[in-house]
This record gives sequence, structure tokens and C-alpha cells, in this order.
Amino acid sequence: MHTTNTLPLETIQTPGKVARLRLNQPRRVLITALALGWSVDFFFYDKPLGISLAIFVALLLAALLGLGWLEGKRPSPHNFWLVIPLIFFAVMVFMRANAFLTTLNVLAVLALLSYLAFFYAAGRVDQLNVLGALLTPLRTGMHSLALSVPLLRESVDLQNAHAHGRRNLFPLLRGLLLALPILLVLGSLLASADLIFANYVEQALHLEFLADVQAWIWRLCLMAGAAWLLAGGLVYALAWRETAVTDKSALEELVEAVPRYLSLGFIESMVVLVLVNTLFLTFVSVQFAYLFGGKRQISLEGYTYAEYARRGFFELVAVAVLTFALVMWLNWLTRRENKRQLRLFNWLGSGMVALVLVLLASAWQRMRLYELTFGYTELRLQVYVFMAWLAVALLWFLLTLWAQRRAYHVAIGLIISAIGFLVTLNALNPDALIARHNLHHYRETGELDAVYLSTLSDDAVPELLRALPQVAGDAQLVATSACHRDGAYSDAYAVEACEATLPQILTANLNGRYQARLSDTSWQQWQSFHLSRQRAFADLAAWAGDDVTTKR
Repeated sequence: MHTTNTLPLETIQTPGKVARLRLNQPRRVLITALALGWSVDFFFYDKPLGISLAIFVALLLAALLGLGWLEGKRPSPHNFWLVIPLIFFAVMVFMRANAFLTTLNVLAVLALLSYLAFFYAAGRVDQLNVLGALLTPLRTGMHSLALSVPLLRESVDLQNAHAHGRRNLFPLLRGLLLALPILLVLGSLLASADLIFANYVEQALHLEFLADVQAWIWRLCLMAGAAWLLAGGLVYALAWRETAVTDKSALEELVEAVPRYLSLGFIESMVVLVLVNTLFLTFVSVQFAYLFGGKRQISLEGYTYAEYARRGFFELVAVAVLTFALVMWLNWLTRRENKRQLRLFNWLGSGMVALVLVLLASAWQRMRLYELTFGYTELRLQVYVFMAWLAVALLWFLLTLWAQRRAYHVAIGLIISAIGFLVTLNALNPDALIARHNLHHYRETGELDAVYLSTLSDDAVPELLRALPQVAGDAQLVATSACHRDGAYSDAYAVEACEATLPQILTANLNGRYQARLSDTSWQQWQSFHLSRQRAFADLAAWAGDDVTTKR
């Protein structure tokens, strides 16, 4: 392929290494980045998130692959699997309405885009260490900001543009200054001659158009900033590197050098492992005797099963996370001078991991008992899923502990666990699951927190509509959130405002959602098309019928 205007972009210096960045047609990359910057405004400015993110990600991937093909830069086959979770999370933004889940999905899309840019042409994600996995998005962002400068300098003749601007800008300004007094005199006479023209002049002098000008200035800044970042990111992804992309940053090399100068002795590590394992063994024995042993054992100690089970699951999860960090830290710093010390450390470390898994099982059991009594909440469901994938990460670490190349594989296990955690949450559809499960709990116990259900997103609307016939005959009064003030119920509120039946709470909430959708139509723009919102609105419209006021 014949190419012109070859761009040897500025090299990026790393300690002892130089990664050379080259592009054949820098102007083509700049034009693509400008188009993508405009699309950021078109898809996202003043519009709720919906299908727009999935379309934008598809455009960005198409631009990256197209430019890579034109530049002769093929994507690394070892890392292109990142596209699968990237597209999945972008689509989930279109399908799930839960605000927290949407935030996690957007952050996952940004993180995966940074990984894809970093590993597009070379290197392997599975060779990252833990610190490198954390720093990769930051490194990609910093390089994206920096690499737009040489791209702009080589794509545009700045000296010629500056000289051309000086030749034309100053005459333009002089012409405006000369025309201003003439326009004022002639405009005043014309305004006196015609009342309609005078009205237009008066409206123009009110400067109401300045609000639109300010909005457009902000939008231009948004487009320019997005184009700048995307241009640098495209250059970084397409850079042809003579050294591996996984060349470590200065901070990573500094951290990796720490064990050579500040290592921990084998005996000291053994003392820590033995004592912590002893503590965990004692705690685990209590768990098997009481929590796993049933209600009878707990009642002998003077506690009810609910009192015992409802405490401690968050603390146990925190202990599991801290212990995971501890065993990784010991594995990093401990000196092992022979195979015997290596095996002993691995056995004690494996024992600690096994005990932590038992702690997670105890936390899971406590959470299950608490949920059976009080029902699901979003936080309880998230803790469930987090514990499951934390167990996967622990098992992965256990495998790498006995592997020869364990230092290169721990990070990919953490990355896969994080992706798995978020994939599981999306697959479960938390708000719909919570509503469905709590309604099942209501059918068994007669207890339902309708006020909490009313806070769930549009994902739960189909389940809430199905719940109305189930609670229709329930006349029990429950406190509403409007009554609560400073930790107590206020006497200033009427009984009708403070208490309501389950059907009244759900009906008022569903009707409020419908009225809000009718009054705010920004979500109806095609860029904001959202599967969950659209289905919820259709279901609410069918439920409300023609006269929604009867359901207020």
C-alpha cells in the first residue's frame, strides 16, 4: 500500500525502554476523532443514557478496526476477547434501568476500552501483574491526552494557519469596528420607520439568544474535549511498538523492586500465617458448632437464631477481603530460599485460603437466614454475588500459588472475577429479582416492605404490576416514608399521610411513575431508547387506561 506523510510521533520514554509510535496517515486519524467527538454530543448531550452507548461503542470499535486495517495494524488475537464483555456491558446499559448497575456498566465500558487501547496491537492482558491491572486505565488516559499534541501538529500546518489567520483576522476586526457605528445609525432610523422591525430590534437587544450561545459553547467544548481524548486514544491503540505493550511503568518497576530491598523473612511470615490460621480455626469451629449446627445449639447459649444469624455477615466479608490481601502481600514479600520453605509457605497459605472460604460460607449462611426473615434488598443481593466471585478469585489465587508463573496470572483472575461479578448482576436483573422474591416472601409470611419496592427502578415495574392483584385485599396499614422526620413519626401529619395500605402505596407509586414519564419526554428521543423504560411505560399505559386520574 502506497503511503505518504509518514508520521514518526514523539516517543514515549519509559525507564530503559522506548516505545516508538508511527502512523502513515495522521490526518485520517484526526478526522475520525473529530467525527467521533461530534457523535459524543449527538448521542449523549442532554439525553438520558439508552441505546446510544451501545451504538457509540460499535462506532468506536469500527473506527479502531478500520483505521487499524488502513494503517496495517492488526489487533492482537490474544486480547481481542475484551470486545465481548465490552459489547455486553454497553448493551446492558440499554437493557437495565437500575442506577447503580448502570453506573457500574458505564465504568466497565470505560475500563475495557482503556484495556483494549493498551493491548490492541501487542502484549497480553494475562501477563499483567495486579498493580499493572489497576494502573492500565490511568496510563491509557494519560497517554491519550498527551498523544493528541503531536497528532495535531503533524496533521495541521499550524504555522501556515497562524499566518493565514493574522492576514485575515485583523482586517475582519477592523471591518467590524467600522461597520458598528454605521449599523447603529441606520438601524435606529429603520426602527423608527417600521414598528414591526422595531419590535424585532428590541427583542434582539434583550440578548436572549445568549443563553443558546452559552449552550453551544459548552457543547463545542464537550465535542472538542471528546475528540482530543479519542484522537490520542486511537493513536495509542494503533501505535506500532518495537517493544511489548506490557512494558511496565516506572511505578510498577519500583514496586517490583521492593522485595529485593525490603523483603520479609521466612520465619516472620510463618509466625503470621500460623497465628492467623489458628484464629480462623477457632472461629470456624464456632461456626460449625453453632451457625451450621442449628437453632438448638444457639438457644443453649441464650441467643435466638435470628439474633445470631443477622449479625456479622458484612464483617466476615471484610475479613475475607483483608485476608486475601494479606496472603497476597506475604506471597509478594516473603523470602523463600529453598523448595522446602516454598512448599511450607504454600501449604500454610493454602490453609488460610481454605479457612477464608469457610468464613465466606458462614457469611453466606448468615445472609441467607437474614434474607429469609426480612427479604431481599439491593445491597444484600450484591453481597451475595460479591461473595460468590470472591470465592472464585480465592480459588484462582490458590491455583496460582502452586504454579511456577503465579505472579503473571493473579491479575487476570481478579479481572475475570470482576467481569463475572458484573455479568452476574446484569443477568440476575436485580430490581426485578428483588420484587419477585419479596412478593413470594409476602405470600408465605404476609410481610412486604412496599415502600422499599417503590424505590426500585423501572426494571421492577412488571413485577409491581403483577403484585397489585396479590395485595388487593390487604387492609393492613403501614408507615410511609412521608411520615418519618428526625427519627420519629411527626404528629403534624394526618393519619392518611402517615399510613397507607399496600395497594395504596403501590398504586400511588406506579401512577407517579406514569405521570413522570408523561411530563418528561426527553427519554423518548431515539438516542435514549431504553428497553426497560419503554417496556415499563407500555405496561403502565396499559394499566392506567385512558383515565389515569382515577388511580391517584
